[in-house]
Amino acid sequence: MKIDNAGNVTGFYPSQGKVKKPDSDGDSDQFGTDSAPTENVAINPLASQISAASQTMGSEPAFDASKVEAIKSAIASGQFQINPNNIADGLISSTKELLAS
Repeated sequence: MKIDNAGNVTGFYPSQGKVKKPDSDGDSDQFGTDSAPTENVAINPLASQISAASQTMGSEPAFDASKVEAIKSAIASGQFQINPNNIADGLISSTKELLAS
């Protein structure tokens, strides 16, 4: 393949750039066989539920901005109290849920 001074491509293979034209009746596929498409698609009901849930979650904020701001100001003022028992209970509860699945 060459590109001349005018920017034209010359000397390429004759089959490059050619597209097979469909038959005049329009129902022939790329291999020349006359058949209608027979593909069927089935969507799993779980996939539909996941899609609906993701759309619902996408419309809601990921976190409560007012609660974050309240915690942030409590930390800044030194009034935020950490309760290690609540943290431990939450971790145990989360672990139990994960193990039950």
